[in-house]
Order: sequence, then structure tokens, then C-alpha cells
Amino acid sequence: MGPGQRVGMKGFSLIVVLIGAVFRWGNAFAVTMPTNVCPTNFTCAFDAAEVRPLSDATPGAPGVFVGYLSFNGSGAPTLDSLGILNGNVQTLLTAVGTCTAGTTSALGILDFTGNGGPKFLFVSDNSGAELRVMLVADAGPVTPSAVNLGTCTQQ
Repeated sequence: MGPGQRVGMKGFSLIVVLIGAVFRWGNAFAVTMPTNVCPTNFTCAFDAAEVRPLSDATPGAPGVFVGYLSFNGSGAPTLDSLGILNGNVQTLLTAVGTCTAGTTSALGILDFTGNGGPKFLFVSDNSGAELRVMLVADAGPVTPSAVNLGTCTQQ
């Protein structure tokens, strides 16, 4: 459009719709998350997979993990996990940890780093019958160099 040209009704309507869509889309980020409680008397079987990043000592190496995650009557979690990293079977890890419930602005936390295990963020799914976990610290606690996501389905 050059100087002195007018916007027709169709053009004006399109601009208003686009502005409304941008504001509506921006409001999607203002939605709060549901809270995630620490499960009690709950056991789930989990699986997770990863691919090591290009900056790693073994770039592109696969990793898979399976095991059980159980919570006692107080909500304290125990992790029993076995993994294969780049074709090498890892030793069985059994670690007792702590669970911090999620809030409307933060995910729940499962922390096993005090006993040589990992640290996960979690959300509950499927009416509480599943946990979705994301690795945020390896044993140590050291920030992991690979993204590791897992699903834990109630048994």
C-alpha cells in the first residue's frame, strides 16, 4: 500500500482477525498446569530411551532403560532400573529418593541423586495411572548431556 491509499472493509476485517488471533494465542501461555501429587502405594513399570548428543564422547550412541518405580504409603519413591548404553549393559540401580509434588507453575520432582541415582521431573497422566518423566540430572547430580523421556505405567 502506498501513501494515501485506504484499507477496504475486507482488509480491515482481516487485520482485526489477525490481531485477535495473536492475542488469543498469547493467552494460551497464561494457562496454569494441574498439580501433580506424589503417588502413594503405587508401582509402575517404566521405559525410556535416549540418543547421545554430538558433543558427547560417544555421539549418537543409543541408550535404553527399563525398570520399576514404586511409592510406599508415605509417597517415598524407590527406583529399580537397568540400562544399556551404547551396547553395554549397566549394573542394576536400586535407589530410594524423595518426591516433591508439582504445583500450578512447576512440575513434580523425583530425586534419587542422594543415593547414586538420577533426578526426574514428572507429571501424572491417564487419570493418575501413568507418570511421564524427564531426566534433569544424572547421578552426582550432574546435568545430563542427553534428553531422556520416559513413561511409567501403573502395574
